[in-house]
Amino acid sequence: MTERIFDDAPLLGRATANIVSLAPCPQGFCALLDRTIFFPRGGGQPCDEGTLDGVPVLDVYEQEGEIRHILADKPRKTEGALCEIRLENRLDHMQSHTGQHIISAAAWQLFRNPTLIARIERPACHIEFAAPMDEEQLAQLWRRANQIVAQALPVRCRYYTPAQAAAMNVRGNITPHEKIRLVEIQGFDLNACGGSHCPDTSMVGPLRWYGAKEVRGAFRLYFLAGNRAARHSLDQDLQSLALGALAQAESPQDSLRRTEDLYRRANQLEQETRRLRLLLLEATEENLLAEALARPGTPVVCRLLEDWELREAKTLCENLIRRRPMLVLLALRRQGALTVMACQRKGMDKLPVNQWLQPFWAKHGGKGGGSSVSAQGSVADTPQAQEDFAQLSRRMTEALTELETAQ
Repeated sequence: MTERIFDDAPLLGRATANIVSLAPCPQGFCALLDRTIFFPRGGGQPCDEGTLDGVPVLDVYEQEGEIRHILADKPRKTEGALCEIRLENRLDHMQSHTGQHIISAAAWQLFRNPTLIARIERPACHIEFAAPMDEEQLAQLWRRANQIVAQALPVRCRYYTPAQAAAMNVRGNITPHEKIRLVEIQGFDLNACGGSHCPDTSMVGPLRWYGAKEVRGAFRLYFLAGNRAARHSLDQDLQSLALGALAQAESPQDSLRRTEDLYRRANQLEQETRRLRLLLLEATEENLLAEALARPGTPVVCRLLEDWELREAKTLCENLIRRRPMLVLLALRRQGALTVMACQRKGMDKLPVNQWLQPFWAKHGGKGGGSSVSAQGSVADTPQAQEDFAQLSRRMTEALTELETAQ
C-alpha cells in the first residue's frame, strides 16, 4: 500500500517517491506511488493540486485501497520523482475541514443537531444540518466554535479496526472499511473522516458565517475558515468603508441608518416615478389621438419616443387602436437601440405592417417580425436609422391614403 505521508506531515509540500505502476488512462496516465503527499479527494474535500516530476496532477482518488494519481502526461522518470503540492490549497483544505468538524461537533453538543453532509467548496464551504437554527442559536454556535479554535486543542488522525472504532464514542456514522480513520480533537470530538486536518485547532483561524438557507428539508450553513475568513473580513471592512463614504457616515451603525433611509426614499421615489409615467402615458395618448383626428382620412400616429419602456409603448399602441381604428407607428430610442413597432386593429388592417418593416430592419442589420396586424423589431440607434424611420412613416401614411382614396 502507498505510504500516506500526509497523515503525519500535513504541511509537507515536497517529497520524492517511486512510481511503482504507470498505465495510460482517458485523462493521460494513472500512477501508483510507493509514498505520496497528495491527499485524495473524498468526503466533500477536493484532492491536492500540484505536480509529479514536473507533470501536472489532474486528479487524485482512492479506489480499491490504491491512491491513484492522474497525470496530464507521462513522467520522465519513475524513481525519485519529485512530488510537489500547492501548500496554499492544502492549508485551505485543512482549515476548512477541521473547522467543519468543530462546527458540527459544537452543533451536536449544544443542540443535538446532527450533520447530514459537508462540502469544501468556493467561495464558501457548507454544512447541512438536520434541523434549522435561528439567529440566537447561530450566535451561540459561532461563539462556541471560535472558543474551541482559541484553545489550540491537539488534532490527531489514527487508524483503527472496525471493532475498535465501534467500541469508541464516535460522533456520527462509521462507513465500513478495513481500517477506520478517526480524527480526534482532544477532549472535544471524535469523528470518522478521511479529510486533511490541522495539527491543532488554533491553525483553523477565525470561523465566520457566510450565509444560510433551507435545502431539501435540511438547514445549510455556509462558513469560512482561516485565511478565507480573514480575506472575507477585510473585504467586508473595505465595503463598509466604501458604503460609509457614499452615505457620508462615520460608523457602520450610521451607514446602516442612512442606507435604510435612502432605501425608504428610493421606494417612495419609485412609486412617484410610476405615477408620473402613467400620467405621461395618458397625456401622450390624448395628444397623439387629438393630432391624428385633426388630419383627414384614417387616423395615423407616427412618433419617435425618447427613453420609453417597451411595455409602456405597447400599452400606448393598444390604447390608441382600441379607441379608434388607426395605424400606429412608433420608434423608441433607448440605450443605443432603436425599437420600431407598428400595430392596427384586427379586422381593419389595411397595410401589411410586417412586410413594410422588414426592409427597414434588414437595411440596418436588425431583427424583427410580426404579422399584418402588428410587428416589432430593433436596430442600432443611428441618425440614418432615425431618418429612415421618418421616411418610412411618410410612405406608409401616403400608401394608406391612396388605399382609402381608391376605395
